[in-house]
Amino acid sequence: MNDRRTFLKRSALAALALSVPSFPASIGSAKITSNFPLKSRKINSAMITWYSQTGNTARHGKLMAKVLGARGVKVTFAGLKDVDIDGINTHQLLIVGSPVFYYDTPKYVKRWMAGLPKINGMAVASYVTFGGPEGNQHNAACSIIEGLVKKGGVPIAINAFMNMGTYPPVWSGRKVKEHTWNTRHLPDADTYQRVREYSKYIVRQVEKGQSREFAKSMNMREFSTVFGPIWWTKRSVDQHHIVKHKCIECGTCADKCPVEVIDLADFSIDRELCELCFGCLNNCPAQAVYMEYKGQQLVGYLDFMKAHNLKVSLPQELES
Repeated sequence: MNDRRTFLKRSALAALALSVPSFPASIGSAKITSNFPLKSRKINSAMITWYSQTGNTARHGKLMAKVLGARGVKVTFAGLKDVDIDGINTHQLLIVGSPVFYYDTPKYVKRWMAGLPKINGMAVASYVTFGGPEGNQHNAACSIIEGLVKKGGVPIAINAFMNMGTYPPVWSGRKVKEHTWNTRHLPDADTYQRVREYSKYIVRQVEKGQSREFAKSMNMREFSTVFGPIWWTKRSVDQHHIVKHKCIECGTCADKCPVEVIDLADFSIDRELCELCFGCLNNCPAQAVYMEYKGQQLVGYLDFMKAHNLKVSLPQELES
């Protein structure tokens, strides 16, 4: 009954949104800025952390760590699950990266930022990765900065880096969406050069003591986040479970799940609490995660890459 009421309520809200004849394409929003001065204009130590599902966001974060390290900065870097925040205030700079999910910063990243201690005066920067040209990436990057500013961070920079789309529903059936196939070469050498330049830019801005103001653009993608795009997408998922006889119990799916709803003890997935990040499907090495979207079986990222003989290039700093 509650699910039906929620469905009717959201349907009514969506209908109302669609009935608005002239929603502005872009209007200004509240400025994201800090009331704290930078605690230091010299970066001796920095923390770079990220949420990454298929490796793109992590790769950029590791490259940033290499660039900063070459400039004499001691860098602590790891994914959000593994980074140690106990000594976070020993750093002068914090950089947080994330993919764009459903036109926004993932809930998991927002929860992580909400759990941070106060970082008053620390320089903060963000970056996002995205797979489609209209992914609301500017606003997602702003959301990260907004979360860090609430903890006392001083905003320095934001950026976004495009890669091939890793959203499995666009691969369902025989037709691969054009923008996905046309970006299959990304990230490339130009992408990595932009990451290097962004890293150097952040350092220069801190050394100059130049904080910045940011503002979200209130476009239709941002407006759509109000109506729960994850909830709507979940209604189109017909099946989502682990195929026991295929599972090799490597634990990859559970490790990639940001809300820890996968239990390999009984090969179960709590679909109610699942945030539909597709991390389990995209990273399973044994094709043991089964999902159907609008009646069609989905293909995960690893399997898609293998089937089309695709391989992600690496920056030279990370080649081994």
